[in-house]
Amino acid sequence: MTEHARQLVVPDSRGEGASTSSHVESIDVVIPVLNGMAYLERTTPTVLAAARRAGGVTVNYVDNGSIDGTLVYLESFAHEGVRIHHFRGKSIGGMRNYGARVGSADYLSFIDADCAIPERYFEDALSTIQTTGAAATGCEAHAPDAPHWIEATWHALHYVGVDRDVHYLNSANFFIQRAAFDRVGGFREDLKTGEDAEIGQRITEAGLRIRECTRVHAVHFGNPKSIGAFYRRTVWHGLGMFGTVNSRRFDKPTMMMALHLILTIGGIASLALLPLAFGWRVAVAVACQLIAPALTLAHRARQTKRVPRIDVAIFLYWLYYWARLQAVWIVATGRTHRYNK
Repeated sequence: MTEHARQLVVPDSRGEGASTSSHVESIDVVIPVLNGMAYLERTTPTVLAAARRAGGVTVNYVDNGSIDGTLVYLESFAHEGVRIHHFRGKSIGGMRNYGARVGSADYLSFIDADCAIPERYFEDALSTIQTTGAAATGCEAHAPDAPHWIEATWHALHYVGVDRDVHYLNSANFFIQRAAFDRVGGFREDLKTGEDAEIGQRITEAGLRIRECTRVHAVHFGNPKSIGAFYRRTVWHGLGMFGTVNSRRFDKPTMMMALHLILTIGGIASLALLPLAFGWRVAVAVACQLIAPALTLAHRARQTKRVPRIDVAIFLYWLYYWARLQAVWIVATGRTHRYNK
């Protein structure tokens, strides 16, 4: 395992070289990347603009073997303080942990390579932690302008839009005190996915708070933009779902997936066993397919105070639960190595 880095420090807003010793607070940004040229031209300049404004920020890209021009592009920002690290990680959690280890700043900011941030991002993140006493902050990622109907619907279903304490935040947009990160041991590197939910569980179990703040937001450009892409992404995300299941907790998505499986079996049985006309038996089987998605939609509508198109939302949740069931099968048959990302 080799690592090479180019280290400069992003200038602060006064145009002077900033170092961690000249700032009360310092921030290490960790951005995992693999063949990111589809997004970097839209995202890297926003990270650097926010870093220049805040000062005391070091931007670290952790590359997993890019061959699409990513390294050449990032090297063009060496004069602005970008550090490039070469690390062939087996998991995204391992890449993030590696990026955290190469620095020593007071705070860690985990941002995905396909995410853009506002210019006040780091200032707002620091302010949120300092005024609320939370250990970590961030926000559900936003869909881009003129989004595809899938990303628009999915965002509407999951973005609450109020500042609140939460159990976890997506690690595509996650800002945390280094002391808290070290205290819980960082991300679990054995999980292929779901490392953000799992570390959130350990943070809250340690008595620390995670504060979602709508000002600390990011725009995510890498959302699925087709039904096939949405299904494949959901399968991939589902590979780490059991990281948050233990004797003390059984998380809601896994419970609803299990309910969907039970209802599917019940629907199939109804086709053969119910003493009803065939049309009614089919109706029962179809209803069994819709119960878990409908319950999930009702739960999300209660949280977000909004209801997207019901037919589209239920369809996406139906795909979601089938994708997670496929992920269970992949894990059970030991084929997760085919799903590296």
